[in-house]
This record gives sequence, C-alpha cells and structure tokens, in this order.
Amino acid sequence: MFKRIIAIYLSFAILIIGFAQSVSAALVPSEVTLSTKTQDLEKIQKFLEMKIISQRLKDFGYSEKEIIDRLSKLDDNMLHSLALKIDELKVAGDAGAAVILALVIIALVLLIINLTGHRVVIK
Repeated sequence: MFKRIIAIYLSFAILIIGFAQSVSAALVPSEVTLSTKTQDLEKIQKFLEMKIISQRLKDFGYSEKEIIDRLSKLDDNMLHSLALKIDELKVAGDAGAAVILALVIIALVLLIINLTGHRVVIK
C-alpha cells in the first residue's frame, strides 16, 4: 500500500514538473544615462559618415534627412542596442575565410580525383 501511494505521488510530481515552463533570468539595465546616449549617437554618426555606408544608403534611396528622422524616433534603449551592434559589424566582410574555404575545396576535389584513379597533370 505504501509503495502504491509513493508511485502515485511520484507520477503526479513528474506530471506537474513536465508542465512547468523553464524560466531564465537576466539583469535588467537601469535607464541609459545621458552620457551613454551622446556616446551612442556619436558612434552611430561616425558609422553613417563612412563612404561605404553612406553610398549604400543612397543606393537604397534614403536621404540624410530621412536617416536623421528615423534615428530621432528611436528610444534610448534601441539607440544603445544599435550602437552595440555597430561594433559587431564587419563593413567589408572577411576575405581571408573565403580564400581558405576555396583552398580547402580545391584540395578536396583533387583528393577525390586522385582517389578515383585519375591523374591531374598541370603543364
């Protein structure tokens, strides 16, 4: 009888635990200070003044006035997150990885050709 009660209790406990959602917590930043806001605006302004970025935005049809209007509509937290993401961006991309990838692909193709019994002769 005791084993039956424990089995029912454990089954019920496992059922309840299975329905519970996992919860994660994180620190919530306090309000963004004025100095942080001015630093963020300066960082975004320097980013937008780059020739590549300004030309690309012009290609999309945005004028400087439209860009400034859109930036002024952003709240402090969005402005701060945009400034943080600017640091992560690579404007020109990474050509080194593409070269290494191309060399690895060429080596694999040559290895497969060699393993199938064919010969690669470069004259």
